[in-house]
Amino acid sequence: MWKKALSITLVLVMATTLMAGVMSTAFAQEEPYTVYFAYHAPKEGNQAALNEVMNELTMRELNMKVELIPIGWDTYNQKYPAMLAAQQPLDISFVFSFSFASFLDAGFIVDASDYVEYTPDIFEVLGDDAQVGYIGDMLVGFPVMNTRAAPSAIFVRKDIFDALGYKESDFNVTTDDYASFGQITEMLGRIKEAYPDMVPFDGHRIFAENSFTWVDAMSDGFGVLENYGQTTTVTNWYESEQIKQFSLLAREWFEKGYTSKDIAVTQELGQGKMKAGNCAAFFASYTANALTSVKSQTGYDCVMIPVSAKMKSTTSVNAVLNCVMQQSKDKVKAFQFLNWCYTSKEFNDLLNWGVPGVDWVVNDDGQADYPEGVTTQTVNYHSDFGFIYPNQFLMTPWAGSPADIWEAYREFDEDAIASKAFGFSFDAVNVANEVAQCSAVLSKYQADIFFGAVDTETGLASLNAELYDAGLQTIMDEKQRQLDAWLAKQ
Repeated sequence: MWKKALSITLVLVMATTLMAGVMSTAFAQEEPYTVYFAYHAPKEGNQAALNEVMNELTMRELNMKVELIPIGWDTYNQKYPAMLAAQQPLDISFVFSFSFASFLDAGFIVDASDYVEYTPDIFEVLGDDAQVGYIGDMLVGFPVMNTRAAPSAIFVRKDIFDALGYKESDFNVTTDDYASFGQITEMLGRIKEAYPDMVPFDGHRIFAENSFTWVDAMSDGFGVLENYGQTTTVTNWYESEQIKQFSLLAREWFEKGYTSKDIAVTQELGQGKMKAGNCAAFFASYTANALTSVKSQTGYDCVMIPVSAKMKSTTSVNAVLNCVMQQSKDKVKAFQFLNWCYTSKEFNDLLNWGVPGVDWVVNDDGQADYPEGVTTQTVNYHSDFGFIYPNQFLMTPWAGSPADIWEAYREFDEDAIASKAFGFSFDAVNVANEVAQCSAVLSKYQADIFFGAVDTETGLASLNAELYDAGLQTIMDEKQRQLDAWLAKQ
């Protein structure tokens, strides 16, 4: 892989010097190509006005049109593979790491290493991080440009937090002592008592479901390196003490009514639940500017209670890759468009904040903000999912952000714990069937167990029995074999 990367570097040096002058004239002489661009969105179906503005930009700069395809979490998990198999028009898509094996096995993704002459800017933007897009000798796609650590926290409405007399110093939650999570349980109980019409905790994220926060998930989570990747022995996280403790905690919350009754089936994130006004707290991963982002997403000032350390793993860098898909009718055009996405500030701003002057404006401080009369509740389009778009560091920061926000993002990773397997990418081609079978088993059980809707002991026992029947041990053995070989070369 690294020899291949060196040859790619030579190609890129040549390509970079040629593309600027050649692309503008070549694009202008061609019939406009329409790029179908799938992106992760908190809300589907409200991008029509944005799409018109986006087309003005892409026609002006690329002589291409773009068809935005917003994909929510539930669509990605439940419908997306079928949409891809049906060969619906699609050029570029985000792909989560847990889907790599099945998407590659199905032949959905184009090998980007065959098109590097069209992506010199991506390599320049990403630097060495571009290498985590490789699985074996195949360049599956390109990671997004954002922070690399993925710690998690509980976010609580500040007005409620303050009214109950809490201070941030009251909380010291750590996986070194699972009893410390009881501090959150006590708080949720007080919220329920003081605000009986309020759901204390809600949303489609919770401890056990966020594996990449606590372990090196090694792509798909079927065989991990526990303790923030500070081991080189591949184990089954779903039978660990940690997953048991997290699931028992969720079970306690569910039984005491601290979570919504439908928390195991809802697909809406906690930010959306809080925005609706009936959720006091939710769980999420966070970055350096978390509280500003949460306020823009929910409309509420919040307090953040960290519940994990920071870890940097290959999976935290390539957790989502931007890929060109096989059904693209012009793969060269698709890669040219993707290359542009990593360098266009206007594109990244539009995708994140919506239509200028309608959904957002630039305020006197040079930051993005709602136009007069527009609020979090009334805005048509407001993603604030910049962390999952091509280049977050190009975006106009949201109102209230520090002036040096992007430098703060880069510094955010400096004290992160590096997994002992950082730089290792698991190639699941030999166990693709087993990964698909285990994924089906996990999707059958995880929500009910991890959100506490069923008995923890019984649920975990059934989950693990079926995972092993589906080939979990085979996956773990293959991961250990590949990891040992990789470590021997370091």
